[in-house]
Amino acid sequence: MDDGRRDGGRRTGPVRFVGRSAEVATLTARARSALSGRSSAVLLRGPAGIGKTRLLDDLLPGLALEHHATVLRVDCREVNSSVGYGAVRALFSTLGITGEDDPRLSASARWALPALLADEDGTAVENLGGTPSYRVLHGLYWLVVNLAAEAPLVLVLDDAHWCDERSMHWLDFLLRRADGLPLLVVLAHRTETRGPGTAGLGALLTHARCTSMDLGPLRTDEIATLAVDALGGTPTPAFLRACVEVSGGNPLLTARLLGELRRDGAFPDDAAVARVEVVGRDVLASSVLLRLAGLPEHARAVARAVAVLGGAVPDGGADLVSMLAGVQARLVTMSAEALRRNEVLHPDELDFVHDEVRSAVLGATPAEEVTRLRVRAARLLNDAGRPAEEVANQLMLLADLPERWMLGVLTDAAGHAEQRGAPDAAVSYLNRVLHHTEQVPVRVQLARCLAHTDPAGALEQLGRVLSLSMDVRQRAEVAVQYGLTALATQRAPEATKVLGDTLAELTATIGPTPGPTDRDLRTRLWSALLFIGSDEKSTMPVLRELARRMPLPDGDTPAEREVLAMASSLAAVECKPVEHAVNLARRALRGPAGGMPRWAVLNAAFTLQLADKTDEALAAFDSVLENSREHANLWSYCMTLATRAMLHHSIGELSEFTADMHTALAVFEQEPWDTAGTVPWVGLAVSHLERAELDEAEAALARARPDRIDDLIWEGPHYLMAGAKLRWRRGDLDGALENLLRCGAVLEDSGITNPLFTRWWVDVACIRAEQGQQRQAREVVERAQDLAQQWGTLRGVGLGLLAEGVLAEPRRAVRVLAEAVDVLSATPARLDLANALCRLGQAALWADDAKGAREHLRGALDLATRCGSQVLANEAGRLLVLAGGRLRKEIRSPIDGLTGSERRVAVMAADGNSNREIAESLFVTVRTVEVHLTNVYRKLGLSRRAELPGALARTPAPEKGSA
Repeated sequence: MDDGRRDGGRRTGPVRFVGRSAEVATLTARARSALSGRSSAVLLRGPAGIGKTRLLDDLLPGLALEHHATVLRVDCREVNSSVGYGAVRALFSTLGITGEDDPRLSASARWALPALLADEDGTAVENLGGTPSYRVLHGLYWLVVNLAAEAPLVLVLDDAHWCDERSMHWLDFLLRRADGLPLLVVLAHRTETRGPGTAGLGALLTHARCTSMDLGPLRTDEIATLAVDALGGTPTPAFLRACVEVSGGNPLLTARLLGELRRDGAFPDDAAVARVEVVGRDVLASSVLLRLAGLPEHARAVARAVAVLGGAVPDGGADLVSMLAGVQARLVTMSAEALRRNEVLHPDELDFVHDEVRSAVLGATPAEEVTRLRVRAARLLNDAGRPAEEVANQLMLLADLPERWMLGVLTDAAGHAEQRGAPDAAVSYLNRVLHHTEQVPVRVQLARCLAHTDPAGALEQLGRVLSLSMDVRQRAEVAVQYGLTALATQRAPEATKVLGDTLAELTATIGPTPGPTDRDLRTRLWSALLFIGSDEKSTMPVLRELARRMPLPDGDTPAEREVLAMASSLAAVECKPVEHAVNLARRALRGPAGGMPRWAVLNAAFTLQLADKTDEALAAFDSVLENSREHANLWSYCMTLATRAMLHHSIGELSEFTADMHTALAVFEQEPWDTAGTVPWVGLAVSHLERAELDEAEAALARARPDRIDDLIWEGPHYLMAGAKLRWRRGDLDGALENLLRCGAVLEDSGITNPLFTRWWVDVACIRAEQGQQRQAREVVERAQDLAQQWGTLRGVGLGLLAEGVLAEPRRAVRVLAEAVDVLSATPARLDLANALCRLGQAALWADDAKGAREHLRGALDLATRCGSQVLANEAGRLLVLAGGRLRKEIRSPIDGLTGSERRVAVMAADGNSNREIAESLFVTVRTVEVHLTNVYRKLGLSRRAELPGALARTPAPEKGSA
């Protein structure tokens, strides 16, 4: 067996293929399974020359022919290992994709384009606008889906340890979504060499669909077969032992050793043992260098030039090699032919037959000469107008950057990498620049790129910038970036101080009548301060004080509307009159869609939700979701879904609430993010609590991350409320009260006085009533009622009456709770209304009005059932039986058995969306959609898609029963 190379289906080197029958059988079986629709990945591991490439050369063409598969292959190189998506670009280069009009880039696949383009000036990439890294990953995944729909797909990365980090990250992303695709991914890894892709290869092995295959040395009998072919005689045992000892059974070294012996005219007998030992273990390097030594200097110069260029010779490569080697073009051609005859260069291109040959050439070249050649190569590439990333390939391999233009090239390369959605590559370039010079813009750019993968590192870089003396306007720009980055590391307090100090300095500098540019900068700084400062309770007092001193803008610019959005949510939580808060929110949202960042729109939507302006709030949420889908912004999409879910819960649409939460969490769980935040898991717990699934609710809360929960305004109270309900349902009333009072303390410390932010005080009243300790809750309820009147919505008034009625003696309770029902009937708060009806029925029962109790409880049961609250329906049913009523026979719709995700997919399918369209819209795989629909058909008893609309429209009417 040898290690001949393959390119475009052509093999070089000896034809004889010996051994590997077990490996071939295993890989063949894995490949057949993968290409029939059970996707998988195989990692071939072994030292250089062990035969990984040759195994692929012999196996893949037959598999491709058998399955009519498309095979895309790339040989990763050290010189390209710093280029973001460099391996991906080379992998897909044979497809000839040049623009968005290519049909293979349909729909979401269009976002793959930045990773595929290699335009020389970067214009096409820049015209796509900023490229979030997820967007490119998402686009490449759908490109693979499109290709696999045409034919089974094989992706092969040889020498994958040299694969760039971003391409390796995409392979991980792909394999997490590859279920059901006819896809085989094969990676060959040289075990003794560590490169940028090595860590990623280890991560890939954690996938269930990825397996490794270690290639060992050839057996003695297999070496004997090669010796017969090479030397024309049967080898003696002593000769074979010497060959095994020298080559270690490595196929490449064995082939080179036998080749050298053949050149010497040796015969495989005992007399040749001495010659075998002379050639020794350095057979590869010695044979290459020996052959080079027998060639003219111009041929050796060409070999050194090709080695430095590292297989990255662009079109017209002979001219580049000529200039780099200092050899005339005609001599380059002659030299290349001589090098091919000596099995140094590949037969069809200016590249070596094996990467180890390149290493041998570079290893024999003095270090200072290699450095000189790399500097010259970079200069030649730069002067030829090659892309900055291509020039940077050479610069990144230099120990020093002696010329200033090199720093400019690396900075440009970082900009292109960032545009392509490859921030990790940009970080590598920028770190090299900062080793040689301190430039504020470079460090700020580095922080921006680090924010994607290392927010703490980004914050450190921005902190270093802010410690420098600089113009206050420049400091303000950096401070805004610092503040937004700080949120990811839960360092809002120090960010609030930075923003506040910078705002004071900027205000003093620009004076009371600033120009438009300065005014906009001040507004953006103020907007960021409002947003960051409202994240934790420790910063809220400072924020409120600043808000009182800062006049509200008109809302003529996006930055001004951001301020209005934040001001509206502050007014809402501080219980300012509802008309004022709603007016601010509406003014914030009056601009064009997509004109404000997600967080600003969501704050305005929160205000409208709290004010029961449900339609307006839903429209705002939907606009963010649509923008997130359009730009493949996954984090924004998921967090907005989780936030919208809380609105659905507040209006008693628990099926929509559950669907939103399940959809968000389904996407979160397929990502390697450290945390999905607290809100989605709390929402899932609430969903389980409404269905009386206490163990499942407890498990969901355990998945939340309650670190510093008492400090986080937007997450802490909801987490504590869900924990309180769980304890309450389990009968731990004291534990539930502890959680609720802790929630109230967090809100009070934060200055959040609106009683509708969370209804902890209503639950306190209910639990105290169960304990017979009504007096201990009255003060809390009365204060909440005053604040509800101050806020001015009917829901707040109705909830205040509900809490008051729960604490009242039975006959007064009936009057107060009846008023609560009347008030809540005029609001969208259906679940609150069902609760009020249940409490009213209970009070009527205690007041000896069994008939009235049955009427109210029947209404509570029906409404709770329509809302989807099993726990409230159970309680209303229990009380109804105590009041002498009969439970109607429950006719549960099969639709009730659908999970939230299944319901969402079923509705979209019923609306005429294809599986592909549903998957793209929900950021899941087509296979996930297929699984959901299969479950829907089974649960609803359907046999085809056309039956979905009718099945979803059918809701069984409850049977009538006597009261």
